[in-house]
Amino acid sequence: MEKNTSNHTSALRRKIARIGGAFLIATGLAFCACAGSVSLGKDGISIGAGNMGSFKLEYPKLKVNGKEEGAIEVRLNDGKTSLKYASGATVTVNVEKGGKVGIRFDGNTTGLKSFKLGGFMIPFSFSDGGTWRVGTNGAFKPFPAQKPAKPFLYQGNSSVFEIASIDGKKLKLDVPPYSFIQLQDNREWGWKIFGMWMSVPFNKDWPVHYVTVSFDSSEVKDVKLVDRFGQTTRKDFPGKIKNEEELKADIELDKEYYASFKLPTLDKWGGLPNSAEKCGLKKTGFFHVEKKGDKWLMADPDGNAFFHMGVCSFGFTEDYTYVEGRENIYEWLPPHTGEFAGAWHPESWWNPRAVSFLKANEIRKNGKFDEKEWTEKMIDRIRLFGFNSIGAFSGSKYYEEKEIPYVGHLPLGHIGKDVPGVRGVYDPFNQKNQENIDKAFSKSIAANADKPLIIGYFLANEQGMEDIPRAIPKLDGKYDCKLRLVSMLEEKYKTIDAFNDAWKTDAKSFDELKDRGLPVTTKPAFADMHAYVEIFLDAYYKGIADAFHKYDKNHMLIGNRWQPGTANNETLCRVAGKYMDIISINYYAAGIDSAFVRRLYNWTGGKPQMWSEFYYTGEKESNVAGSGMDVGTQEARGKAYRQYVEGAASIGFVVGIEWFTLVDQAVTGRFFSKYNGERYNTGLFNVADRPYKAMITEMIKTNNSIYDVWVDGKAPFVFDHPKFSQKGGGTKSVQAGHKIGEMKIDGLLEGWPGRPPERIGGDRLVSGRES
Repeated sequence: MEKNTSNHTSALRRKIARIGGAFLIATGLAFCACAGSVSLGKDGISIGAGNMGSFKLEYPKLKVNGKEEGAIEVRLNDGKTSLKYASGATVTVNVEKGGKVGIRFDGNTTGLKSFKLGGFMIPFSFSDGGTWRVGTNGAFKPFPAQKPAKPFLYQGNSSVFEIASIDGKKLKLDVPPYSFIQLQDNREWGWKIFGMWMSVPFNKDWPVHYVTVSFDSSEVKDVKLVDRFGQTTRKDFPGKIKNEEELKADIELDKEYYASFKLPTLDKWGGLPNSAEKCGLKKTGFFHVEKKGDKWLMADPDGNAFFHMGVCSFGFTEDYTYVEGRENIYEWLPPHTGEFAGAWHPESWWNPRAVSFLKANEIRKNGKFDEKEWTEKMIDRIRLFGFNSIGAFSGSKYYEEKEIPYVGHLPLGHIGKDVPGVRGVYDPFNQKNQENIDKAFSKSIAANADKPLIIGYFLANEQGMEDIPRAIPKLDGKYDCKLRLVSMLEEKYKTIDAFNDAWKTDAKSFDELKDRGLPVTTKPAFADMHAYVEIFLDAYYKGIADAFHKYDKNHMLIGNRWQPGTANNETLCRVAGKYMDIISINYYAAGIDSAFVRRLYNWTGGKPQMWSEFYYTGEKESNVAGSGMDVGTQEARGKAYRQYVEGAASIGFVVGIEWFTLVDQAVTGRFFSKYNGERYNTGLFNVADRPYKAMITEMIKTNNSIYDVWVDGKAPFVFDHPKFSQKGGGTKSVQAGHKIGEMKIDGLLEGWPGRPPERIGGDRLVSGRES
């Protein structure tokens, strides 16, 4: 579930007049509670629209002689961005007063017909009453709440694109005339978001092409979107709290409900009792994996078989929501002092800005909120549901006291800055970074090396490893990873003439390559970047693994929680397989694509897998939104869970799963993404502390019998539903990617690739086709 930041724009209402292809601004003030900006970054033009959200336009992609090309060099200097392209064109982007973005073309523009500005993503919250229009005439049209028959909401030419939030705030882009604008609903491709891109005609007579961003809050309406319990006002759903009396009545109902469960028979760690001898597993005092025949098993510290069934985000990460600048949309917010003070975020910067309605409801319900009591209560509950461990993003000091196994995270977040363009990945060739790793591990990892409740350590989450061959050739010599690329090229080609001939460049020396963007457009260039990626990844994984094992010889390294699109890379899998004990994949899927996950298994050298993040949603029976994995009802969520988990256990090399999350995400989105936060029905519990009983009833059937499937080979549960089942009635819908064998059109999935493919955004493409 990829992960983002935001900026916020100013509140200026502008009258715009076009003169000779440029847009000049006459500004008139309109009030907005939020400050904001239009700014330039490494990956594009950031647009903050206050509490409407944050948006981005990617830097221009040029259409030259019928072919699209992205920049091979991106440099930010003195408030301007300089871009260079393989065709010889150069572009300078700057932001002038009043949200006016100038795009100046120089260099060789022969054959340049147009340029594309894309990546403008509109949060799915706009389906709750947001509107759009193209042009200055005509009424605004609503963003569709339900997936439309055709994904393209607009395709045509205009010089104005405008969106409006439910409370009347407007964000407008004025662009050169005759620009082609496409607005689309990305649910067609399994992604709940709206997107816009434009193709702007290049006019050689204009010294500068302008895009002007303006924000209008002159017609703001008072719209309450969230009630006093943190529930949406836009719909009713089963179990919606109407008053405080209902909330307090749950105290006795809860006692009766949880008393109806019987704890499954497990050993003290949550493993299968007396299975050590049956399965031939070792008692090492720590969690570990062993291969028995053609099957991988995880063993708990007592040597019993342990299928990791964890719950991610065991806490309030998903429930806190950002309220600053949009306080008016809530019917009530807790006071910052008094009994409700504890509902606000504990960190000082977030405290006045982010609140948990779940905590507020706990205070209403029980008269107080005590973190220790609440955590212990929730641990007891998930154990009743058959979960045996705590998953990612769940750090707490109370897990040891409750003796529940949990996963750890390596402290890599502050080792060094990310390599520009490679999300979540530091420069492994920077010696300071490696020193920082050793220093961090010598403290946090060494201190916990003897704790048997720790299952293992994740390295990171959903990094952009696939972007390495695209991003690093664009960098300058300030980055050691770029210097390592240049040294590799010099080692291979020996002379600059040989390099120029292979890469089709005109460099004067290898030293020149250090600060120059390199075009990855030829077959030798693709091959060289492929070789470099392996060098990069080996340095990354080896540096981490060596430092980890220096301070901890007991616990496992359980991988980077790859997205499937990232994982689908032989080099990445092979290198990670050398250093990881378990490969973790955030595998969101309807039907399990066994051919795909087995391909990854083989690429890693046969390392066991953990499917470290997944969920299903039931929008119409919940407070919050559905995702691309929406199945309609809570019972269907539970059955989808059963098919996924039992299917994973039956494969033979999956040793655990992690459900995302304990509690639903906030109805106005997770706090750390501010106005663009996810807001999905991911939880076992809703904002009022009410469990999704129909879903949990189904989950328990799998959780309490998982060892029958995993150890004894019982056939897994099959959900007879068109979105999930490979058998049974209904119309089957499958994503067809690359052919992997014979594909029969017979209503079944056998021989079809299923998932991936994933969406491939323009910012994830190499300049060329190396990956």
